[in-house]
Amino acid sequence: MRRTSSVLGAVTVVVLAGGTLVGCGDGGSSDGGGSASRTSAGANAATTSPASAAATSPASTSASPSSGASATLPPKKGTGSDADEHRAEAKAAAMLPAPEAIGKALAHTPGKVLSAEIDDNAQDRLIWEFEILAKDGTLQAVDVNPAGGAILSSHQERGESDDLARGKRLLTGGATDAAAAAKAAAAKGTVVSVKLKPENGGHWSVETGPGDRDWSVPLDSVKVSPERHD
Repeated sequence: MRRTSSVLGAVTVVVLAGGTLVGCGDGGSSDGGGSASRTSAGANAATTSPASAAATSPASTSASPSSGASATLPPKKGTGSDADEHRAEAKAAAMLPAPEAIGKALAHTPGKVLSAEIDDNAQDRLIWEFEILAKDGTLQAVDVNPAGGAILSSHQERGESDDLARGKRLLTGGATDAAAAAKAAAAKGTVVSVKLKPENGGHWSVETGPGDRDWSVPLDSVKVSPERHD
């Protein structure tokens, strides 16, 4: 006699994220519970991509070049006499000479330098401080670490309209720029400041150390002469 078997239930197969196959019969046995639920080691292996494997394996890394040793602190301000402070300023300026410091500042904020000066910040560290007439016509302040050349900070200056107007009026055409004035005065000592002054048709007032001497460089040449203080 021919016997016909009936389907007691539908089997639903669910593929879990971990690669586990789960089957359940409606009203039937699960074949001892072992064949309906199992974990496939092959499925786990298939879901492991080369990228994820590389992420979990040890990898050697190489440090990228520093943009200016930003982790290096600027030198400390000199303490004691004025002569000590002048020596400390000259020593700091020698770490990153004025023309190079100007280049760092302008690479960050393109424009025309109106002043560059080694001065102490709020932490009594000596840094290069710049005022720059930016290409957008604003006055920008940029601080540079002489110990490596990293940009420490930058922001737009407020309430310095005289400096801004002076720069726009004097630094036109082929006027001698701050970097050229600093290079010319470097023969007299270590340049610790370069400032645009309006007297005598405009000139650069350059201070060198460690002897604390002041020089004048006109805007139409790189001739260096002692600055007169009236």
